[in-house]
Amino acid sequence: MRADHAMNIFTTDAFLETAGGLFFPQRERRVELCRLEGRRLRLLMLDGKDVAQSMPFYDFPQPEADAKGPIDRELFYFPRTVLRTTRVEDRTPEPAGQRPSPYIDWKKYPTFEAFEADWKTRSQSKASDSLRKRKRLEKELGPVRFQLDDLRPEVFDTCVKWKSAQYLATGLTDMFADPRNVALFRRLRERGVLLVSSLSAGDTLLAAHFGSSHDGRLGWWVPAYDPGFGKYSPGRLLMENMLEASHARGDLEFDFLVGDEAYKFQYATHNRVIGAVGTPPLRVLFMNKARPMVKSLLEKNPRALELARRLDKRLRG
Repeated sequence: MRADHAMNIFTTDAFLETAGGLFFPQRERRVELCRLEGRRLRLLMLDGKDVAQSMPFYDFPQPEADAKGPIDRELFYFPRTVLRTTRVEDRTPEPAGQRPSPYIDWKKYPTFEAFEADWKTRSQSKASDSLRKRKRLEKELGPVRFQLDDLRPEVFDTCVKWKSAQYLATGLTDMFADPRNVALFRRLRERGVLLVSSLSAGDTLLAAHFGSSHDGRLGWWVPAYDPGFGKYSPGRLLMENMLEASHARGDLEFDFLVGDEAYKFQYATHNRVIGAVGTPPLRVLFMNKARPMVKSLLEKNPRALELARRLDKRLRG
């Protein structure tokens, strides 16, 4: 296993420069090392004064482990970074405003078989179900084939198409309707920090995934699958192949990124708690206080609520 670091993809020049160029093309951009309440964060500065706090697919910057050395500037607030890390079995519900980010610490398992044994004690039914579905796929569609980094252009395009359909089917904004978001992943792939993984059976592509790959961490980022083959749980089967490949190549972690989906905690060993650090500016305090009030007023007026939702969807699109 590699020596430990504290860098995720959201602290890399590859992500910050690429996202900055796409989402802030008219502004001067520079990646700087900032200090905030003892944490050292690599962040994107705009016009030498503003911090880029929000960008599409920007989960959270992870503090550097080494707290020594020069920094570019001091900060007083950032909306999301790592507050603390716990074992999954010690996890307690995150307070309002904080979110979980589970991950597997591979240093805990000298072999992948050791991980499988541990996982099966926690989720025997899920492990058995995966084995049954994999065998059923082999029987009905042909040999199952996994590629950690599939170079075929059509796999990238299909992943985008499936994910767009999933966003719309679940009532969410289609993030890939914005061509800049598609370009973000294309350019990250060109810069060597994105893997496009695939799962096929016979000649049929069943699932694909955009995964961050940096500093010994493989990130579960943008999964998608063909809903026509949902009965085989192809997304889960692809993820389990990625887990094995991550361990085999000597990764430090398999990072599920931000999200409290139950399935992540069936595999994870640890959890990062993500939240704000520092003193928020007045505008942030005002918005946080005003948001529940505005929501309450809108809920009392269904027509106004529907208009607000349409406006929000248009702005996000």
